[in-house]
Amino acid sequence: MTRRVAGAGVTSGEPAVRLLAPLRERRFALYLIGQLLSQIGDGIYLVTLPFVMLNQGGGPANLGVVLACYGTARLAVLPIGGALADRLGARPVMLAADALRALVVLGFAVLAANGHIPLWAMIAVAVPFGVLGGIFMPASFAVLPQIVRPESLAAGNSLIQIMQSTSRIAGPALGGMLVASLKSGVGLLIDAITFLVSSLTLMAIRPSRPAVETADETVAQHADDSDRLRTWRSVLRYAAGSPLVSMTLLTTLVFNLAAVGLIEVALPIFAQDSLGRGAFGFGVMMTGLGAGSVVGALLGPALLRLRRRGLIALCLGIAEGLALTGVPVGSSLVMATAAMFTAASLQATVNVFYMTMLQQTVPARALGRVMSLLATCAGLAYPASALLAGTALGTADPEVVIIVAGMGVSAAFSVGFFSRPYRNL
Repeated sequence: MTRRVAGAGVTSGEPAVRLLAPLRERRFALYLIGQLLSQIGDGIYLVTLPFVMLNQGGGPANLGVVLACYGTARLAVLPIGGALADRLGARPVMLAADALRALVVLGFAVLAANGHIPLWAMIAVAVPFGVLGGIFMPASFAVLPQIVRPESLAAGNSLIQIMQSTSRIAGPALGGMLVASLKSGVGLLIDAITFLVSSLTLMAIRPSRPAVETADETVAQHADDSDRLRTWRSVLRYAAGSPLVSMTLLTTLVFNLAAVGLIEVALPIFAQDSLGRGAFGFGVMMTGLGAGSVVGALLGPALLRLRRRGLIALCLGIAEGLALTGVPVGSSLVMATAAMFTAASLQATVNVFYMTMLQQTVPARALGRVMSLLATCAGLAYPASALLAGTALGTADPEVVIIVAGMGVSAAFSVGFFSRPYRNL
């Protein structure tokens, strides 16, 4: 049975949604500006942190400990972040998290300016920073329906995807220039300021009441009449019973298990050993990935207007995996970059589609917790993927690891063909 979304203006038979339409809405424009600055600040922090530790005599081992503490803390509180977003509202949770992160990073900058930082102090900064990041993430996935009109939801997700791709390039580049020309503490100070600006833009937003009600929401209300999706148990039951949610969780888990190790472990070794192009070759391939993400984000809203869009999305996911298997073909940097560009384009298109469908379909009272499940699947897969790829590369060539990872992505999306509701989204 085809899933219908009441109140949503993005359907296969309606006029095209203009990509820039959300920017005419003050709430979304404020949100996009604040998050762009915040994510650029994150990129600066990503480059600054290692050099702060190394300049303070911390060494690689201590850096690994600090990053592990940060990652563990963030992963552990994702369910709490989702619950807070559902109970308190996504925007207030994001506002509080960004304001507190500004204080944490500012405290880190003060420590860095005072000379040697002991390991315990670094951990004391990393853990709350990770906790606040874990609280922020589900709310950031769930807030969009509150700040754009339903007919602009797909275009809003597309613009956010473009913003994220841009910030992943601009942030580290700016951080590298700051570390090279100024003290590392300056980068931390700028990161703190971006968090403060983000919290101020969120404060200036007056969110609208979610206008999306769906057939799924009606079913959930009957199934969970006693608690109306207020408990985690009822949300987990809803997620397991929803083809859209359960399949999206599965593909997110499998994609990250395959792609993280491929991109961050196998691809650099492939560039070094097979292509003989080292860091330059890896950088070129990552540029192709970034450019592909932007192109795919631009195409995302168009997918929501097509007939049989669920079936088409599954085909695109399978094609994405096949594109990844083409990375080592011919041992050519041009071919590898083209394959990464194609895979990233398809992935971004699919991301916009499924994120929009989740925001339109999942009941508003459970959206934060569902998004925290999504973030948890990605977070759990990250270290496992890196470990699996590293172990496999001890006995197998990078070409083999890349091909197996691509086939894994295709296999995950292939499972969706067995679910009629998922095919007919």
